[in-house]
Amino acid sequence: MKKVLFTIFISTLVFGFVLHDVAEAQRKRGQTTMKFLSAPLGARATGMGDALTSVEGGSQSIFYNPAGMAFQSSLVDVSFGNVSWIADIDYQYAAMSFAPKNGLYGVFGFSFMSVDYGDITETIRNTTERGYEVLGTYNPNAIALGLSYSRAISNQFSVGANVRYVDMNLANAPIGLSEGSLVRQNFDMQTYTVDFGVLFRTGFRSLNFAMSVRNYSNEVTYIQDTQELPLTFRIGLSMNVLDLTSLNPDMHKLLVSIDANRPRDYYEQLMVGAEYAFMDRLYLRTGYVFPTDEQGLSMGVGVNLPFASRYGIRADYSHTAFGVFSSVNRLSVQLSF
Repeated sequence: MKKVLFTIFISTLVFGFVLHDVAEAQRKRGQTTMKFLSAPLGARATGMGDALTSVEGGSQSIFYNPAGMAFQSSLVDVSFGNVSWIADIDYQYAAMSFAPKNGLYGVFGFSFMSVDYGDITETIRNTTERGYEVLGTYNPNAIALGLSYSRAISNQFSVGANVRYVDMNLANAPIGLSEGSLVRQNFDMQTYTVDFGVLFRTGFRSLNFAMSVRNYSNEVTYIQDTQELPLTFRIGLSMNVLDLTSLNPDMHKLLVSIDANRPRDYYEQLMVGAEYAFMDRLYLRTGYVFPTDEQGLSMGVGVNLPFASRYGIRADYSHTAFGVFSSVNRLSVQLSF
């Protein structure tokens, strides 16, 4: 009990410090770099309005709250997926969590994410009538590699953290001429980020409470311009509300999840999501985030196919409307064994 109370105390201090940092930084909204780190990824999460902070989710939790993978029941959980983002930007990601000895030593995780921004026309100024010359195309890209660890301090309380190496390569761009030849400079930046989270099973039915901090890092500098990363603080609640009824939980579940999101570079947001599960085989989801400028209602569907005694495969799909932009589609697959 003393260990749990001490851990809660330390976690509260950490979150208080980071929340103060976020509040101070919010005076500079819209001025962060490496925004891909805060992109919503998983089809299950985005089908629920990205409100997954307090939901226990195996390897998927690495991208939302690493404390959520502490109660993993399988030995290994693997997830991967694709996001067709706005403006033909593609995200690919994968994660794996490993719980040796039923989590006796904690749960270990690994994650990978890559971003392809597509081909962009490369130009340089000249004295022609158009005022520029097309040189070809270039392809900005980014990757993030992470190691994670989560531990259940008790059967109700867990903590977790990610450490990620991040690399963003904007371009090998021309910056001038030297003896008639183009002089190029590589605009490439690397840094490390830390995510931290806690999750608490309240003991009241299936009610969970959680907090997470994502993308805590030093500032990065591109030549002379120094920018911060998209630090984000979240608090979440979730519960199977059918626990309050007499319905058979093996047949029907209705998970309702709410996240309060405070990002460094945007106004505070509220994320609300729901997931209906029939026999833990078929899932229907919906969610909404507000306020947003263009993002609309999210909807999703999932299928879970368990086999043998402890093996399973789940496929999820989500669709999010984005107003004047094209809709965003996500597909995820999760394996447990």
